[in-house]
Amino acid sequence: MRRDMTRRDFGLAAGAAAAALSLGGPASAEGQVAGGGQVARGGQVIGEGLVTADITWTSDDPHLSGNFASIGPEIEARDLPVIFGRIPPELSGAYMRNGPNPLFKPLSYFYPMDGDGMIHAVYLDNGKARYRNRFVATASLAVEKRANQAVYGSFAHPVPVDPTLLRPGDNPGPFKNGAFINILQHGGHLLALNEATTCYEMTMELDTIGEWTAGTGAPISLGAHNRKHPRTGSLFALAYTWRNPVVQFHEIDASAKLVRSFSLTMSEPTMIHDFILTERYIVLVAGPVVFDVQAAQSGQSMLQWRPSMGTRIAVVPLDGGDPVWLQADPFFVFHFANGFERGGDIVIDYVRHHDFGGPAGTTPLHRLEIDLASRRIRDTALAALTVEFPRINEAREALRSRYVYVPTLSDSLRIPSPPSATFNTLLKVDTETGESARHDFGNHIVGEAVFVPRGGQGEDDGYLAIFSYDPVAQTSDFVLLDAARVDSEPVAVVRLPQRVPQGLHGNWIPRS
Repeated sequence: MRRDMTRRDFGLAAGAAAAALSLGGPASAEGQVAGGGQVARGGQVIGEGLVTADITWTSDDPHLSGNFASIGPEIEARDLPVIFGRIPPELSGAYMRNGPNPLFKPLSYFYPMDGDGMIHAVYLDNGKARYRNRFVATASLAVEKRANQAVYGSFAHPVPVDPTLLRPGDNPGPFKNGAFINILQHGGHLLALNEATTCYEMTMELDTIGEWTAGTGAPISLGAHNRKHPRTGSLFALAYTWRNPVVQFHEIDASAKLVRSFSLTMSEPTMIHDFILTERYIVLVAGPVVFDVQAAQSGQSMLQWRPSMGTRIAVVPLDGGDPVWLQADPFFVFHFANGFERGGDIVIDYVRHHDFGGPAGTTPLHRLEIDLASRRIRDTALAALTVEFPRINEAREALRSRYVYVPTLSDSLRIPSPPSATFNTLLKVDTETGESARHDFGNHIVGEAVFVPRGGQGEDDGYLAIFSYDPVAQTSDFVLLDAARVDSEPVAVVRLPQRVPQGLHGNWIPRS
């Protein structure tokens, strides 16, 4: 029986992660790559140097096997072969995507909230493509490299750390910050993000600089999803903890300096993976998923679904005004596509999980409309399919947007019982008409698609960048689709020099 990314999978993984939210602490020799291109293995990173050997350990966990299995070699390959179409010569920048890639066989593992960050980048310039991948050289990964084994347990099953493996200042455990969920650029800083913990700054060549401080004297905690204001250019970020019922927001200006922080008090400590920003408001949608230490002590998930609480929605004015609280039937959100103001309404497009950790079912794309005057909520389905990882043209973030790009799964994938987070079809959903176009990749696995602007003014005037994996040939490609005509043939398909595992989130980083 095939399994899409289900509410249960997300819920269990996030529940396992809960306890860790506040506890985690020049090219050289070259050779030929099979399939074309030049590869270089070498460079400078924090830790014990680049990984050059293949990973030989295996696992029965479906999220550590197949295309979810980790890869080892950190390489660079130039002049990648374009096997279909052509790369638009005006594109200059890099598509980067982060994801969990455990270097050592885990002591315990829970997808998608565990692992070591590995960033895969495809650099485009003058119609040519170059590939490079690097681990995020976190402090905890450095400990495990010294020990030559996994030292820290997973979010689901923490393991006491052997103190003889630690040096002064090392993360004592039992959890580690893998910085594997997302990568974004703000104010000239490239940031690898975890879940509401400190993030790591990277160079454009994916060397790790260290924990980011946002111009302060200490590392700053950011969520995995943060949003940029369309007028000021400030990045608004969210952080929370299982220890107390407070959600903190940071405003980081366009020069990447922290300018203010403010907080919102909840009734109980609550998990909030993503949020919405509009021109005048932050909207916090808090499903009834709360941290319960006593449950964790009895062997249950630390995150508990309490539907009797309903879903609480806070509309927080950016000018410092009092928040407006609304109440809705229980549901949960991992990922929002966008939110914007329209007249007296706030419109929010998101993927709706009907519960948290319950039985498998569809996770459709929905639209939530908040009438601020009457404080009423309307909620309708936009695409009644199982979807996740919705994206838009980021130039429309916090502004009125029409199109949502989101992956789903079709019957053309010939893998029996694929694990959750396995997709093979990309939808372009028109939120005004309810119609959708699709690009079915057939028996190829894809993930999140990222919008790459072409330079015009149209909302869909651009390309969609996505990684594709052929499970038969066991090869990976970088694919560009025309965002205006997603159901057409690809603009370009670039063969990559090694397999790119399933990941999580990424972004297009234009050349400055």
